[in-house]
Amino acid sequence: MDAAQRRSHWCLVIADDRAPEWAPYGSLDLEPAPVQYSCLGGSASLLHRALHRAASIAPTSQILVTTLAEYRERWEPILWCVRPEMRFVGERRTSPLLTSAAAILSIAKASPSSIVTILPARCYVAHEAILRQALKLSALQLAQVPEGIATLGMLDLDEGMDEDYLAVSRAGSGRGLAVHGIARRPTAWVARHLRRQGAVVASGIMIGYAGAMAAHITRHWPGVAQRLITLVSMARAAGRECVIPGAVQEGMPASLLKLLRWHPPALPQRVFTVCDSGWSGLRSPQAVARIADFLAGRTFRPQPLLPHTINPGRGEPVAL
Repeated sequence: MDAAQRRSHWCLVIADDRAPEWAPYGSLDLEPAPVQYSCLGGSASLLHRALHRAASIAPTSQILVTTLAEYRERWEPILWCVRPEMRFVGERRTSPLLTSAAAILSIAKASPSSIVTILPARCYVAHEAILRQALKLSALQLAQVPEGIATLGMLDLDEGMDEDYLAVSRAGSGRGLAVHGIARRPTAWVARHLRRQGAVVASGIMIGYAGAMAAHITRHWPGVAQRLITLVSMARAAGRECVIPGAVQEGMPASLLKLLRWHPPALPQRVFTVCDSGWSGLRSPQAVARIADFLAGRTFRPQPLLPHTINPGRGEPVAL
């Protein structure tokens, strides 16, 4: 990715979604916190690693982060390099969709034709280079995706625990695979069946044009979107954090909140597959414990993962 491509690329790191709370084994003096704020087998937190991942594909001045106010003491020291107006702080745990929507609308207001990559901080990646290569490839091929939005689907030798799965098939035209549906954390035997049928793990990573993402938000949340744009404009003018108050949700029916979904069929998109990155979405305490045990060498040693990724849309290995 050259300098011009990086300048047209923005990254949004999601650090305020619902995540299992976790504390290192034997650390009785530490309060459990959402796993994205933990180190989990390394010296840097998962949020810190996600920021480095974002900086590999976008200028640091174009990285945005969503956070929760109640965990400020955990994320504020890490986000010193992120300008205040690029931080979107939710006052309630129920507002992850609102903070991410505000961030996307802010990007679209500044540059609707730019590419936005949404990166969940709550994840574990064993082979960082494979994932970064896939992110760069996906952005390069986005122009050949008719929907203007794509997601990454993970394929690994080891079966994921408590993951969502995307049912996919070859698309009639353009790059990437077509998505037919999503299975929410199926049981182990159903997950194995889906994998045999070609399903991939839903990563939650999305790549798309800012304008296309913003149009999806305003189509489903026209009134709320306007309120969020007002908050974004005020924060940017003052050079301060964009705080999403709980009042934004007051009077908002739960059915309206559920209208905004980032997966098919609500949002048409393509899937680019990534092979052998050692991915875990850390979606449950059991999944977190499994990765923690693996990193501590306590329970199992998986077979070595192959150092290649899948060329999105073609299924051909690409050497790193």
